[in-house]
Amino acid sequence: MKKLLLSIFMVSAFASNAQVTVFEDSFETYDDFAITGFGDWLTLDLDGLPTYIGGLPDGVDTWMNGGDPQAWIIFNPAVAQVTNESDAAADEVRNFDPHTGAKYAAMWDAVPSTTGGPTANNDFLVSPPIALGASNNELTFWVKSLSNTYGLDKYRVYVYTGTGTPTTATDFTMISGVAALSAPYPDWELKTFPLNAYSNQTIRIGIRGISSDIYMLMVDDFKVTSSNLSVNQALANKFSVYPNPANNVVTISSADAIGVNNISITDLNGRVVKNVKVTDAPQSIEVNVSDLSSGMYMMNISSAEGTAVKKIVKN
Repeated sequence: MKKLLLSIFMVSAFASNAQVTVFEDSFETYDDFAITGFGDWLTLDLDGLPTYIGGLPDGVDTWMNGGDPQAWIIFNPAVAQVTNESDAAADEVRNFDPHTGAKYAAMWDAVPSTTGGPTANNDFLVSPPIALGASNNELTFWVKSLSNTYGLDKYRVYVYTGTGTPTTATDFTMISGVAALSAPYPDWELKTFPLNAYSNQTIRIGIRGISSDIYMLMVDDFKVTSSNLSVNQALANKFSVYPNPANNVVTISSADAIGVNNISITDLNGRVVKNVKVTDAPQSIEVNVSDLSSGMYMMNISSAEGTAVKKIVKN
């Protein structure tokens, strides 16, 4: 009996502490060389400087957006035709290889201003809004520098609370410590940051490249996990919203027979753009979204069990 009880306890403990992936992205589904508009990520180019390129063999044209002012880019080294070999530049080393897949998010270093302007990168890669769980919330991602010939690329990690749209560095709270972090070379490094200070909140993660005249910073396999879903997340899982993305009408339904009392839709700045009064608490309801502009919205579904929040995309 003691062994049986112990086994039950261990299974229960394991289940309660099993990590749930709240959000993950390996950047594989986005257009090659996009510098804005990839998924629900944001990029903030706060230095406004043109950027370096490198690794191109003779006779190969630069990739789209190469050298332009930008914050971060979805980089596909195979399509760009860059090389790790010395024939592209004999006086430097470089390794363009992704951690997994074919692509990653990259910050090419800024060409320093010679006229009194910025001389270093000030570029944010900002995640979509992520709803954290009740405990053991954790951020992980893989990072490396393209080269160590000119030094190692530097960065910091931040949190923005809410679903709004940050526009400046002061909108964020730094979580990576006082000292700037260095991305290693040639191997990828797994970085881990606890997020329990923001349990049961919706946040964005900001990775801020702050290198000064180095080369390129690389980020891949971004993930946020939690061991327990928040009450709102658990409730949200009981509702289905489809089709998503939608053009005209979305249907909200509950397999658990939870009646809907009210629906409000907000944009990412928290503004209510649509409110739907519901009578008789139906378990399935259609909402016309044809009047909304294209983009991502948060749908707040009120019920007798609480308010569930579902992300929807309007085409």
